Amino acid sequence: MRWNIVLILVCVLQVAAIGVSAQEKVSLNLKDVSAEQVFREIKRQTKYDFVYNEEQCRDLGKMSVNVKDEPVGKVLDKLLLDRGFSWDLLEGGIILIKVQSKSSDKRQEFKITGKVTDQSGEVLPGVAILIKGTTIGVATDANGEFSLVLPKDSVVLVFSFIGMETQYVAIPKFKVGEYHQELKITMQEEKVALEDVVVTGIFTRKKESFTGSASTYTAAELKTMGSQNILQSLKTLDPAFAILEDNQFGSDPNRLPNMEIRGKSSVLGLRDELDADPNQPLFILDGFESSLAVINDLDINRIESITILKDAASTAIYGSKAANGVVVVETVKPKSGELQVSYNGNLNLSMPDLTSYNLMNAREKLEFEKLAGGYSPANWSAEKEIELNELYNKKLEAIESGVNTYWLAEPLRTGVNQKHSLYVQGGEGRFLFGLGVGYNGISGVMKESLREIISGNIDLIYRMEKFQFSNKFSINVTDIENPVVPFQSYAEANPYFKKRNKDGIVEKWLEKNDYFEASNPLWNDNLNSRNEGKNVSLSNYFVAEYFPTTEWRVRARLGITYGNNDTEVFYSPEDTRFEDTEALKKGEYTSTNTRLNQAEGELSVTWAKVLGVHRINLVAGGNFNASKSLVQGYSAQGFPDGDFTYPSFSNGYPEHGIPTFYESVSRSLNGYFNVGYSFDDRYLMDFSLRSSGSSVFGSSKKYNTTWSVGLGWNLHKEKFIMNNFNWINLLKLRASIGNPGNQNYDSAQTLLTYVFQYGSMNYFGLGAILNQVGNPDLKWQTTLDKNFGIDITLLNRRLNITVDYFHKVTDPLLIRIGMPLSSGTPTYMTNAGEQTSQGVTATASYYIIQNFDKRFSWMVRANLRTQKTRIDKIGDKLSLLNASGKGANTVRYYDGADPDDIWAVKSVGIDPANGKELFYDENGNYTYDFSYDDEVICGNTRPKIEGVVGTSLNWKGLSLSLNFRYQLGADVFNEALFNKVENISTEGLNKNQDKRALYERWQKAGDIVRFKNIANAASTPMSSRFVQEENVLTLESVYLGYEFYDGWIQKLGLSNLKLQVSMRDVFRASSIKSERGISYPFARSLEAGLSFNF
Repeated sequence: MRWNIVLILVCVLQVAAIGVSAQEKVSLNLKDVSAEQVFREIKRQTKYDFVYNEEQCRDLGKMSVNVKDEPVGKVLDKLLLDRGFSWDLLEGGIILIKVQSKSSDKRQEFKITGKVTDQSGEVLPGVAILIKGTTIGVATDANGEFSLVLPKDSVVLVFSFIGMETQYVAIPKFKVGEYHQELKITMQEEKVALEDVVVTGIFTRKKESFTGSASTYTAAELKTMGSQNILQSLKTLDPAFAILEDNQFGSDPNRLPNMEIRGKSSVLGLRDELDADPNQPLFILDGFESSLAVINDLDINRIESITILKDAASTAIYGSKAANGVVVVETVKPKSGELQVSYNGNLNLSMPDLTSYNLMNAREKLEFEKLAGGYSPANWSAEKEIELNELYNKKLEAIESGVNTYWLAEPLRTGVNQKHSLYVQGGEGRFLFGLGVGYNGISGVMKESLREIISGNIDLIYRMEKFQFSNKFSINVTDIENPVVPFQSYAEANPYFKKRNKDGIVEKWLEKNDYFEASNPLWNDNLNSRNEGKNVSLSNYFVAEYFPTTEWRVRARLGITYGNNDTEVFYSPEDTRFEDTEALKKGEYTSTNTRLNQAEGELSVTWAKVLGVHRINLVAGGNFNASKSLVQGYSAQGFPDGDFTYPSFSNGYPEHGIPTFYESVSRSLNGYFNVGYSFDDRYLMDFSLRSSGSSVFGSSKKYNTTWSVGLGWNLHKEKFIMNNFNWINLLKLRASIGNPGNQNYDSAQTLLTYVFQYGSMNYFGLGAILNQVGNPDLKWQTTLDKNFGIDITLLNRRLNITVDYFHKVTDPLLIRIGMPLSSGTPTYMTNAGEQTSQGVTATASYYIIQNFDKRFSWMVRANLRTQKTRIDKIGDKLSLLNASGKGANTVRYYDGADPDDIWAVKSVGIDPANGKELFYDENGNYTYDFSYDDEVICGNTRPKIEGVVGTSLNWKGLSLSLNFRYQLGADVFNEALFNKVENISTEGLNKNQDKRALYERWQKAGDIVRFKNIANAASTPMSSRFVQEENVLTLESVYLGYEFYDGWIQKLGLSNLKLQVSMRDVFRASSIKSERGISYPFARSLEAGLSFNF
């Protein structure tokens, strides 16, 4: 270790090491080498660190030495004394001292005395004090006091101490007759760059000595990707973190995203009543487990940093919950000093993106209906032909009069969103505080869409000599409104109908006769129906820390979380869905309440020590987690007309309907141990062991042990690289292996359960039937996770490259298999099969211009992800799940296949002679007969490669960032082709369809087209005709900001001022045409922000 220059100089002006012992022996044979190389070799053979001024060290020139088994002190005397240097020994460190000339001129002495303390007022012994530009200095004594004679009366003193920021104090020229000044110095804690450390939520390590795969992002980095949602920003920054696009609900602000880190570890379709996703990563907020909903709503201005832990070495400390990766969020802690007020405000415009819609206009739609046989009666009669001709001519007349209604614009708007946050912090010495309030009003692009979040937080820190106590309390209140009429209803409305009649009144039906029936979506939208909710979440995190020595830390943590979510959905009895319902059952009301109570506690001990070339970090501890979730609700039906929307006005429960109630209780108890070891900062090792007990799995399998081992090699610290390749700043190899697990499952999945038959009570009372067969032997799902990585930094940190290869095997999987009817239950939870995922993630950045002194830099960057998955040993255990998917989706689970594969029957195409589809059977022969037995793999939905390419420019206070996302080689089953070009039944003629249904379907013999006979209204099965390869390029984020440093802002009473503008999802170019955002459209956003401190 090299301490700060002359930290060191304890009694620097006093001469050499007389009587000091340095008796360890060394053997050296070096010729014409620098003094630094000699010191490095002595350090390698002994326990001694060397402390010296690099400029002085260069004055020593080249050295040659050849000794065998000679004491270190004797060697140093030979090398140094003749060169005007001496040495001293202090606590295992050898200090190099420049011997001052004895012939110094006599002059007047100027003396400085003083005392040095930390932020809490505690004295700091051993602080090195150096006169800048000289070797003259002293160190503070046990009381933090010092006395220093100055060579002249106007100097700059440099105060340095391990763990503290170096301070420069200018001593003004002494007044006439003044020869003494007294100082009081308060040193600030050193701020280690966040990108140089890894925060796991349990311990913090220097990234250089950590063997795991982890990425840390600061709040500033997140904000350059947009400040509305931190998860979307992470998606752009890190290739391993993926948010799966929801084509159904688009940009709906009230839908939580689906995400994954390095793919999935579990079979899809295992969500429980609480909607727990078994492939969701673990979220840690300030050291405590949190939920996706909390992180999704978290104000980005409260973020200090986010760390993504990806491999076993980094996640294994969380053991059986970490197989999907871990997202560690650290919020801002209050800082000492004068009262500070920070404000951040953003105005966001959210604009609907309808570029993917390819609907017919009025004339096209009527022509399609005619060609599809909509006006040719099945059972011909003159009367029917006359009626249909009248309907056709009426619509044609409307079209000729200019009717071509654009329904898509009706439910949409440009959402105007506001976001404000205010944080007040301060405190001196022992007590620090921070108070924050925030408002985030998100107006979605659909008119009845709203998410309004009001938040508050209180952060307290109290510090004593060896203790520190901190408490974080936060509250979020979220109001939710959802559209009652889905966007799809407007997309289906035919354009030859007017929205309102000639009197401006919205009518219930656009068309209703014996042949066609189409409701007016505006009618349902204008009723007093509603879909709304309210969520309240509270959390309190308390941490107590004890520091008996500088090496030891004992920490106790206790966290309590409470959540309450209420939703109400009401459909008016006038809604068109009740048109054919009897009067006493018209109208529907549903109320659902979800509550969560969670308690988590932890006790841990940390020991860190540097012993010569050995650096050791030990962490041992245990924690518990207990959570209880409750879902209850009821439905009511039969409401009178008018503003009678509450359940007390209803006619009662639906037939055989009863209130619902579901309770889930899970508990876990864990003990863990982690050791990190570094030899000479070159060879690294991390080992973790965690034993866990959980109520989620079988009663005979309550406990499980997870482990991980990580190895690293800092090649850039090897002599041959340091001496020959000074352009290599970092070259690090990493490897890890471990078996993290997954507990994102229903706690009742292993229990034998029955349900009462409320609808069939008889003379003997209430009966019960089997609901679920228990499995007391259900094993824990663990994943053997291997990772190999390399970190490279070159050319004075201009070029940075990180590459990781991962290989994960989950064995056994938790799956739900089908049961015979005689068992009384349809499915059974068991262990079977294995899933293997492997892939590569890489990031690279290069500074084209790098001049930080002039605050001018230009960087280009890129990242990528590629991955493949395979399932084996599953046999026919998921045959029920596979069978239920036929005709409904393209996902199957078979041995040797990828769960992302698209399964469909291979299509030859459309026969030009008759407009029918030809298929390949299992033997490769042509056939008109469709059979699911002929299903094969027709593609894979995961892109072959995906990533982001971007650039950042910084010039003084100006910042500019652009980021493009690319996706190459993904196959998609085009739902628009399947549902809006084909599969258009007679009833489907009431709805608007894709233009390709008119222009690209077979109409006459000889037509070479992709789609079958336009007059064929029969259902079309899933075949490879609807599978297309998609390549996508998206301008994902644009950022422009300016931070004012000039003194004029101080005249306004501000310490800093920043303006910024950003955009997300600016454009999207795709190689195929498919509808995106079926029930809720996607959106583009434009945001302007202002932040300042005073």
